[in-house]
Amino acid sequence: MPDRDERKKISGRPDGRVSEELDILILKTASRLFGEQGYAATSVEQIAAVAQVGKQTIYRRHPSKESLFKTVISELGKSFLVAATPSDTMVSSDPLLTLRKTMRMLLDLVLSPETLSLSRTFIAEGWRFPDLVNHAGAHIFDPLEELTCRLMTAVSDVGLLKESCDLKETSRLFSGLCLEHPHQQMLFGRDVLMTAKERDDFLENAWTAFMTGILRAPTSRPATVKEV
Repeated sequence: MPDRDERKKISGRPDGRVSEELDILILKTASRLFGEQGYAATSVEQIAAVAQVGKQTIYRRHPSKESLFKTVISELGKSFLVAATPSDTMVSSDPLLTLRKTMRMLLDLVLSPETLSLSRTFIAEGWRFPDLVNHAGAHIFDPLEELTCRLMTAVSDVGLLKESCDLKETSRLFSGLCLEHPHQQMLFGRDVLMTAKERDDFLENAWTAFMTGILRAPTSRPATVKEV
């Protein structure tokens, strides 16, 4: 019986479209199985069976299971940036508001079921596969901190931050408070920030607490003295 790859070729669809659809199917299937079963317990054979494609169809695209897993992680990181990176026009128009909106969007992304399930895989098996954990850091967490730093720099460039702020360290701490802390809480199994309102309230409190320490105090015009 022909696999999905062969069946689609027989149907007469353009090869480019078939290849793209297969790429997406394989990555989605691999992401789900890695998240549900862990890295060690998931085989290329299982992924091929669930996706209904030939094993060689996967190996033509990914030479090993490790390569496939790394691609899953890289694509997850890219999807975060594609979804959350604001346009230059938004940043230049109101960098502070853009930073806030971006952090709210990223909060939803890091708390998504797919992200949480793959993160549990890193934690459970990181001691056996440290290279995979390092890959996740380089392709998911580091880019998020870099995006935060870029937006924080834009806020600084318009004179809204205190001069004493170290932009890189400030961005890292801010990202940790708004994204990493709630992510860790949900990894520990706590039912927190389950609704949009809870996430809105959390970000409001985190934003107020953090920005109070780094934003310049608004300048006020001196009162005019009336001549007697």
